Amino acid sequence: MFVTAALAWAMAAPGTWAVRRPLVALFPTARSLAVRSRDVNTRALSSFARVELDRPAAWRAGPALAILTAGWLLSAGAERPCYAQTESFPPITSRNFDIDLFEQPALGSPRLIAMSGAVNSVAEGAAGLYTNPASAAVRPETEAEKLAWNVYFNSYVPVDGQDSNNNGQAVTSVHRSLLGAAGLLLQYGPWGLSLDGGYTAHEIAPQAGGGLGVRSFIPHVALARTFAGGDFAAGLGLRAGALNVYTLMGGNTLFTSFGLSGEGGVVWKPRDRDFRAAVSGALPVHTAAVDYTCEPSNCDGYILPADAIVPWTATVGGAWRFGPTAWNHQVGGAYRDERQLTIAMDLALTGAVRNGYGMEAFAAKQLQASGRNITFTPRLGLEAELIRGWLRLRAGSYAEPSRFAETSVRFHGTGGAEVRLFKFHFGGHERRVSLSFAGDFANRYKNGGLSVGFWN
Repeated sequence: MFVTAALAWAMAAPGTWAVRRPLVALFPTARSLAVRSRDVNTRALSSFARVELDRPAAWRAGPALAILTAGWLLSAGAERPCYAQTESFPPITSRNFDIDLFEQPALGSPRLIAMSGAVNSVAEGAAGLYTNPASAAVRPETEAEKLAWNVYFNSYVPVDGQDSNNNGQAVTSVHRSLLGAAGLLLQYGPWGLSLDGGYTAHEIAPQAGGGLGVRSFIPHVALARTFAGGDFAAGLGLRAGALNVYTLMGGNTLFTSFGLSGEGGVVWKPRDRDFRAAVSGALPVHTAAVDYTCEPSNCDGYILPADAIVPWTATVGGAWRFGPTAWNHQVGGAYRDERQLTIAMDLALTGAVRNGYGMEAFAAKQLQASGRNITFTPRLGLEAELIRGWLRLRAGSYAEPSRFAETSVRFHGTGGAEVRLFKFHFGGHERRVSLSFAGDFANRYKNGGLSVGFWN
């Protein structure tokens, strides 16, 4: 009902027939409502064959198109639930296995979380640091000093019974559990330098046959630069993978592991246009041999893995902004302060780990195969500045694939907002402080948090 009503509104709005025509064909249930709207929309009908919309029309059509797309994704998620199941897996008998240290739920700045991670091409400020190294050189299209900086820090606390890896077993305890991310961005002229990372800590509950604590940290450092008058930004960097596993009884460390690899990315933002496109990727992190202080074949009753591997990743994305001025056009003043809607879509690929197994089953001294195939994660993110210079709303959805044969894809809904609190002057420039919150919700996964940072 909601989607049908939104479709009718979209197809009745003036100047949006170029958007309405394919929607009518795809959604016949809204056809009759669209026909009724034609009498009050003669100007749109007279331009039936037009493909390109003028800017005001695009701005009016944008929210409707965004609502329809988000509604479709969320409806698809409702139609394809992910069923949790508790399995018994083969026992560990040798060290010939690796831990698949993958990252699936969106993790990063509040903007990234609320937009479901679909920020690979948005790439402004600190939002894109965790996904695209080229973001470090991308500045907002406003007047700015030669030297600029930005910082963010946020943490997200999950609820009890989390299944953070979508392996079908909700065994995480909130005791000393944390999902967090932090980033620092320095920009000088066309150059940008960023340092950021994501940290996760959770306990695998004893009822799952475990009783282990797991900490993982994946930091990034990147150097980027803009080219061709700002039309392109490119960045290269390093990412690391660190894993620490310890027993809950006594807090003894079973093993630690650490490794490095390279990553890179490109953003295309043609001048005076409303769209951007980007591609980024990272090589797999193969950690050095795990570091342990006990007998690896019988360490507190555990047989330790040979390696912990962060799989390779690749992401391609695009974004379109609807507003009164072109997105990639510099405007006067330190802040843009205009109503706008940004629609961003990403497709992320996560590589296979040939001999990978899951951490939760390892805690029960069992082997659950993980990451045997490449997985695909489509993401949709929306951002609207409703009150110019004061309030932004964000929402999104993404399909989290399973790295395990026992479970299927699960769909996430995300949302959040950024509210400006106050301003101050420092170094001759106005600074705005804002409060952001974001949440991520799925079957067996709920996660939210707050952050204080700068309004860009």
